[in-house]
This record gives sequence, structure tokens and C-alpha cells, in this order.
Amino acid sequence: MPLSRTPPFHRRDSLLRSLFALALLQPPAGVITGTVVDAQGGAPLRRVSVRLQTDGRTSITDDQGRFDIRDVAPGEHELYISAVDFMLVKRRVTVAAGETAHITIPIAEGTGTYTETVTVRGSAAATRREPEVAAEQTLGSFDLQQLRGLLTNDPMRAIQVLPGVATGDDFRSEFSVRGAPVTQMNFTFEGIATPFLVHTVQQVRETGSIAMVNGDVLDEVSLLSGAYPERFGNRLGAELDFRMREGSRDRVQSHVSVSATDAATVVEGPLGGAGRGSWLASARKSYLDLVLKRIYPTQGVGFGFEDAQAKFVYDVTPRHQIQFAITGGQSELDRDPAPLGAGDVQIGDNASAVAVLTWRYLPSASFALHQRAAFTANDFRNTTKAAAELDHGRSRDLIYRTDWTYAPRTGLSVEGGGDARASTMALQDQRLSGTAFQVREVFDASATAASAYVLTRATLPGGGTIVPGLRIDHWSLTGHTAASPWLASAWPLGAGLTLRAGGGLYRQDPGFLDASGLRGSTALDGQHAWDVDAGIEGRVGSLSRWQLTIYDREDRDLLRLPSAEGRVVNGVYVSGSLTSRFVNALDGHARGVEALVQRRSPNGLSGWASYSYGVNRYTDRTTGESFWGDYDQRHTINAYGNYRFSDRLSASARVRAGSNFPATGYYREQDGIDYAADTRNSLRVPYYARLDVRVNRTYTWERKRLTLFLEGMNVLDRNNVRVGIPSVDRRTLVARNLFDTMVPIVPSIGLLLEF
Repeated sequence: MPLSRTPPFHRRDSLLRSLFALALLQPPAGVITGTVVDAQGGAPLRRVSVRLQTDGRTSITDDQGRFDIRDVAPGEHELYISAVDFMLVKRRVTVAAGETAHITIPIAEGTGTYTETVTVRGSAAATRREPEVAAEQTLGSFDLQQLRGLLTNDPMRAIQVLPGVATGDDFRSEFSVRGAPVTQMNFTFEGIATPFLVHTVQQVRETGSIAMVNGDVLDEVSLLSGAYPERFGNRLGAELDFRMREGSRDRVQSHVSVSATDAATVVEGPLGGAGRGSWLASARKSYLDLVLKRIYPTQGVGFGFEDAQAKFVYDVTPRHQIQFAITGGQSELDRDPAPLGAGDVQIGDNASAVAVLTWRYLPSASFALHQRAAFTANDFRNTTKAAAELDHGRSRDLIYRTDWTYAPRTGLSVEGGGDARASTMALQDQRLSGTAFQVREVFDASATAASAYVLTRATLPGGGTIVPGLRIDHWSLTGHTAASPWLASAWPLGAGLTLRAGGGLYRQDPGFLDASGLRGSTALDGQHAWDVDAGIEGRVGSLSRWQLTIYDREDRDLLRLPSAEGRVVNGVYVSGSLTSRFVNALDGHARGVEALVQRRSPNGLSGWASYSYGVNRYTDRTTGESFWGDYDQRHTINAYGNYRFSDRLSASARVRAGSNFPATGYYREQDGIDYAADTRNSLRVPYYARLDVRVNRTYTWERKRLTLFLEGMNVLDRNNVRVGIPSVDRRTLVARNLFDTMVPIVPSIGLLLEF
């Protein structure tokens, strides 16, 4: 009997029915839509990549920051949100069958690893830590990355581009603000006043310096240029605050960066359960010495460094939090011994560390208490090619500090605190004179310091605020006890205008070298300055602002070493004295005006342009001599701009230009030849100008992101110079080699891998 066969059309019908039944069993697909916004200000972000990790599909946000991913299988999915110059963000989203899941995703500018939660805060136009201070600038992690430079990887270089900041030395982190050098500035790290943290070679004038903090672990850096609340005292000039960021509370993550001069890694993750804490660790190793030897092959200069930072944060309870932060590093100068003399430095070592333990207590919504214990240390040693010791020194600080804030009602708060500090310092310095070494400095001293401050912030009718305050300091080394009052205020004028004005008395006591060294005296008086400034700020929309500030700082009793510099007296060159002692001799002023235009946009052009005019002049009341200050720069232009072309490409440029400082000392120029002179600071260093450009390009795959950096330093190849160590012909008075050439045009590349 023949077998029966199913007709073909019956088989097709059966297959269709099976497929239809299977489709009925499959849940319908869903849709993911959303908006990506800037974490600072909440503005929608265009040109942001949103990738569905399940199948790699990507949606680019439109001008309203919106994205749309369709035909998404029901269930939990991961989205990876990436834009050049912004942190990489991971978000989990659950899609229901046939439904649309809509989410808003804030992302923050800067370099960082994956995060699952970002909080929208503040305004996009500007961030102010001290609302009543007329001249304050704050740099976040994004600006620090763009401005610090690939060749140096130095956050201090970012500060050099801020309005009113003047610098003319490509090799040094140091800068001046309104005529005051870093030795007159307050430097704080994690809420503690510390020494200026730089990799350098101490007691050697011609070497450079680089900040001893990796910019990748910094949250913010704030510069207060003029009159500000004196929570941290004993300085006449500006205040510079460094704050480390917390580690991730979501997951263990890391990134590695490599540039032309160093390599660094940052690892971070949660501490404890339920997101109660975090840890962060960073290590950086330079090979700057190799770069310097290629740029300056005939000078045989090698300078390298390594440093590390760590921060731990733990919420013991909702009201108690403990933090521990530490930074430390070591730098070394290694010069080619062949051209060096018997008394020149061949090896220079410098090591520093700062550790801060913080306890935060919030007993109520109106009261907060911060207590800190800190330790700082520095050791250095310089030797000749014959291993003879030229310099060695050490310093230690043990610090306890407390700060509290009480807000009894809306519009009124009282703040206070103080610190106690035990300090020691030792130094021995000698140089070859003829055939024997001559001691220039030797001391070993210790002292204690104590301070207390209180301030009140009150809101007045009309919306203005006023902040009066008082600080008292005691320094056992000289026995000085002094009070420093101040006042700051802000007044809204309407139409987007705000007037800020303030003034105060700022003091700086003699240090160990001034009081205990061979050329010092404990009978020295404290230095002081009356500082006043006022500024008007106007806002243009939510993204832009302009600011105009005037200032006057009246310096009194500043220290000076009489006759310490070589000079011409009655036509004869006289070498500087090695035995004169410090005296309170200088009275003077720093006066000027600063103008700023700034735009902060997460989508378009962002940056600022500033111009400053200032004069800084002193009179030695013991001799009657009058001269321009060592950091008197009349005209300063600083500008920076960044533009993001797509989710993967951005470019930035920074300009620094200035009429430059005096060639410190007694020099003059005639017919193109430099001579020793009888008038101090009458010769100027040629004007300084430098343009740097940078391009960033990102690549993303799976759970990783790679960013490539291309940077050009001094792209106009301007021949900038700095003051060197000249030799003076006593017969002709010609000063040879007064100026040293600095960095030429230098291309540099780097990369950052986040995972």
C-alpha cells in the first residue's frame, strides 16, 4: 500500500501556525528613551553617546539631550553613557514588555571611572565657595585636566591660567597673585594649612618644580585672590585650597594614564556595605628626566619624581563620618657631573608627605563640627659630584584643628574654630669658597602656634549678606600675639548684577629661617597688610558672566636682607653681603584692576578671557631706596577655551601673556648689553607669551574607554626667557647670561584608559 504524503501547502500552513504560536509566547519588545543632562546646572547635553550593552546599539543625543533605543527585550539592561571631557556613566534600567522606560541621566564633566549615580547641583555659570569674596575662582576636575598640561601633568599649571595670576617661568609651578609670591600665600590641603606641596630641589635656584598632587584625584581647586575670611592665617597674600575627591561607592574601578613625561594609575572602590564608604589610591611615576635630556641635550639635566595619594571615607553613622587623606612624594635632580665644578649640586633629593585625619559630626540640621589631626614632613639633601654634602634639612608639623558652624535660623549663621600646631625645622647650608666650604646657614629650632577665629554670616533686608570676622594668632618663636579683623559683603543690585566688597588685616610672622637662622632675629616684628577689594559681577543668561574688580593692598614691615644683592656703588661693583641680618624694612602697595568674561556651556564654547593691570612698589624705610616689587607685572592676559565637536572629539586652547617681572636685582640695559647697576629692579624681563593647544579623542568598547590626547606647547615657538644667574665683569660691569631660554615648541601625546 503506498505511503500517504502531506501536500506542500499543508506543511507551509503548519509552519506558519507554529511561528505564529511562538510569537504569541514571546513578550513584546520595549523602548528606552531619556534625556542626558549636565550634572552642574541640569542643561540638556547634545552629542552624547548612549550605548545599550546587550547588543552594542548606540543612540546619540539630539539638541535637547534626548535619545531613543527601540526593540529592546524586556528585562534589566545596562546603558553606558559617554562623551569626551565627561565622566563615563553606567546606568541600569528595567524594561517592561511593550512599555517605554524613560530616564534622566546626569553626567559630570571631568575624568573619572564609571559611576551609577551623579547628582545635579549648582549653576553652570560659576561655582562659588565664598559668595561674598570679590575675586574667587574654582577649577573642577575637567578644567584641571585640560589646563595642567601633558608635559608636566601639574595642576598648579592650571592655576597659572586663572584671572589675575602671573607667571613667567615655564619650569616652575610657582606663580604670583597681585604682586605676592607663593611664600606669602595660604596653601591648604583637605582643610589643613600646609607647606607648598611641590616636587623641587631645595636651595637650588635654577631648578624647576611640579605639584606633588596628581590632578586625577582632585575634586576642586579654589583661588581666593583678595580679601577673604581668615580661617587660615599667617599669610599676607591669596589663599589656594586643594580638595581630593572621594572614591567610587558603586564598584571597584580604575584608570591608567600615560603621557610624554609620566605614567599614573588611580584605583577606587566601595568601603563597607550599603555604600557606606569608599577608598581611592593613586600612584604616579615620571620619566621627565629623559624628556629634559632630549630637549636640552647639552645641559645634562635630569629631574624625576614619584608620588602617591590615598583617601578613605566611611560613614560610621548617618551623623558621624571619618575621612583619612594622604599625599607623599619624592623628587631627584641628577646632573651630568662632567661640566660641574667642585661646589656645584650634582644630586638633589627632596621628599614630602602630608596626612590628614578628619572626623565630621552633624548632631542636628543646624550644627556641624569638623575635627582634624594632621602631620606634615619634608626632608632634603644636596650633594656634589664628589659626594660632599652641600645642604640638608628637615621640617615637621603636628596639627590639631577644629571648625564648627551653627545656623540658629534662616539667614544667620555663626562659624568658628582654630588650630594648635607644633613645628620643628633644621637646616644646614654650605658652599665652596676658594678651596674650603663656608657655612651659609645652620639652625635647628622648634615652636608652637595657636589660633582661633569666629565669623558671622547674616542676610540683610534686600538680600545682601555681610560677613564680619576676627582671628587671633600666637607664635611662640617670636612671642607675638595679634588680632586680624575682616569684613566681606555681597549686595544684589538687580538686573543680574551683584556688588561684592571686603577688606581685612592680614598678618605673617617671621619663619624659622628669618628668626632662628644665622641672619635672623627673634626680635623681628610681624609683617602685615591691609587688603581691600571690590567687584561688580553681571550675568548674561544662565551660562555667561562678566566681572570687574579693583584692589589695594598696603604692605607694611615686610622683611628684607640688606645689601644681599650685588650692586654698583659709586661706579664700583660690590658683591652681596653674606652677613647682613633680616630687618622689617619694606613698606609698599599693590594696586590694580581685573576684568573677566566667562562662559560655561556643556555644549558649546566654554572658557574665559581676562585682563589685569597692576602696580607693586616698595620703599625701604631704613635706606630710603624705592623700587618696583619682584613680582610687579603691569599687564596680564590669561584666556582659555574648550569646544566639544562630538561625543568623541574636543579641542581646547590656553593663552598666557604678560609684560613680565623685573629682572630681580641691580641691572640695566644699554645698546642691547646688560650691565650691573645701582638701581634695583629697573630692568624688565622681555614680555612673556605662550599659546598651548590640545585635542582629545575618545574610543569606547565593551566596558572600557580610551582617550587620546595631543598637545602642543608654545605652538608659536616664542623665545621666552627667565632670569638666570649671571656673572658680572667687575671691570666693565657687563652682566653675562642674565637670561635663560625656556621651553620651545614641544608636541606631546598621552592616553587615558578607563575600565
